[in-house]
Amino acid sequence: MERGAVRTRFEGWSRVPALALIAFLLALITAASWSPAEAPGPQLRTSPAQHSDRQLYRDIIKGVASGGDYYQVAASEQRAAGYPLKPFFTFRLPTHATIYAALGEPVMIVAVWALCGGLMFAWWWRLRSALPFPMLGMAMFLIAGGLGGMLQPVTGLFHESWAGLLLALMIAVRRPDRLWPSFLAGGAALMIRELALPMILAMGGLAVIAKRWREAAGWAAIVALFAAYMALHAHWVAEVVLPMDQPSQGWSRLLGAQFALKSIAKVTFGIRLPDPLAAALLVLSLFGWASVRSGWALRVFLLLLGYGAMLALFARTDTFYWSLIAAPLAFAGLAFLPAAFDDLGKALRAVPQPAS
Repeated sequence: MERGAVRTRFEGWSRVPALALIAFLLALITAASWSPAEAPGPQLRTSPAQHSDRQLYRDIIKGVASGGDYYQVAASEQRAAGYPLKPFFTFRLPTHATIYAALGEPVMIVAVWALCGGLMFAWWWRLRSALPFPMLGMAMFLIAGGLGGMLQPVTGLFHESWAGLLLALMIAVRRPDRLWPSFLAGGAALMIRELALPMILAMGGLAVIAKRWREAAGWAAIVALFAAYMALHAHWVAEVVLPMDQPSQGWSRLLGAQFALKSIAKVTFGIRLPDPLAAALLVLSLFGWASVRSGWALRVFLLLLGYGAMLALFARTDTFYWSLIAAPLAFAGLAFLPAAFDDLGKALRAVPQPAS
């Protein structure tokens, strides 16, 4: 069967490297899916009395919609609910709440759905020449599964849902000869949630490595605008924080890779699967993205690996929703496995050439 134009990194490999890679992959799957019940799991609250982040965001939006100043409202709500107000990045950027307050939650729910539909179309367009029709259909199904949590009406209250959708769109629409759609999507993600910054820096770094100076300058300009926005944000936060306000408890929780995999599964269709199976499929999907010899696949691999590492190293159990950034494309790499395993199979069947 013609598998499309996708090329893997394993074309022309010999038997020994292929065997080593397969052994490494099996070890990763085993480690990821071993006794997942013993690993910490995501939860909306760390105690029954804790105010949920989702309710906090909704209360802030309601206050802004009633005419309140964002920073005054956010400080009041965070203080009343026992949230930290120090350092300044315990306050979310005002972009999300301001837009929600102006347009209303029903409109924004429709906007999330429309963005999900646009993302599906963008990735269908990107992959249509890279995969045969059956695998293209599978990729679309897997992306839809990754978007499942986004379609819940309350999910849009989390800033990470918008950042994840926009970053996935940024990669899909990037063209070296037509960069502005990618700049627009990536810049919007960054202005909504500062956690998008590592991926924006990765996009700029890859442009520098490839000596695409115009693209690198574009990403640098976006980062510069963001830095100015964050400086203003820090200034405005300082005006509403009081000396007795509590500081953050920190984010270096080191909850591990299994927590990261559980968190991604919880916000996708992986929530319907047993934990070991979901973890194994997520590892295989990451391998699928890594196997494709393409710039867009490399960028998705960096996105999934980077935000998975962020969850494993820095997230708390009640900030598992950071995983929404990785969710849209988390399982779609499975569609590339037939091509990857086909080339690895050829490597295993290759007859070693005698030394001359």
